[in-house]
Amino acid sequence: MRAREGPLDRTGLPVALPGMTVGLFGGSFDPPHAGHVHVSREALKRLGLDRLWWLVSPGNPLKEKGPAPLARRIEAARRLIHHPRIVVTDIEARLGTRYTAGTLEALRALYPGVRFVWLMGADNLAQFHRWQRWDRIMRSVPVAVLARPGLGVSARTARAARIFEAARLPAPAARVLPRAQAPAWTYLDVPMIDISSSAIRARGEW
Repeated sequence: MRAREGPLDRTGLPVALPGMTVGLFGGSFDPPHAGHVHVSREALKRLGLDRLWWLVSPGNPLKEKGPAPLARRIEAARRLIHHPRIVVTDIEARLGTRYTAGTLEALRALYPGVRFVWLMGADNLAQFHRWQRWDRIMRSVPVAVLARPGLGVSARTARAARIFEAARLPAPAARVLPRAQAPAWTYLDVPMIDISSSAIRARGEW
């Protein structure tokens, strides 16, 4: 039986009980920064989530160069974020999944009754159609797109946004999203912090 207290159980997996709503914020976090924290807090508030998990990925299949070692990124993320409802996890490495579609399938099997919401930045929506089985992702869990500086137009006109336009919920209805039947998605204009992992790496600060 899964432990009922604390963010992680004895096996190192995050804890979630049936009926909970959990946001899944996946990424390389190479490195994690204040912008990640900011959008996570906004997502918790705007979507009314019970929990939010940072899924620190072993690697990004769409990027040629691999990120810093997973243990280093996990450690940096846990030093950065201190919130009782946000959990940093290496669950993709533990599950052995490489692509988001496979991760979602595994999580839904592992956590029956938990309602997951996939969170992504507007930059990811712009290239979402390049993801493996991206349309299956849209049809399996609700999706919340979080604004990124300078990417509003390209995200709103992205292929995925156009194909699933009828499934889009207006931003004021965002709190309905976690319990909506997929496909369902919304675009959240949140107060922005103009910072990125790539800029931090370019400055040699990571």
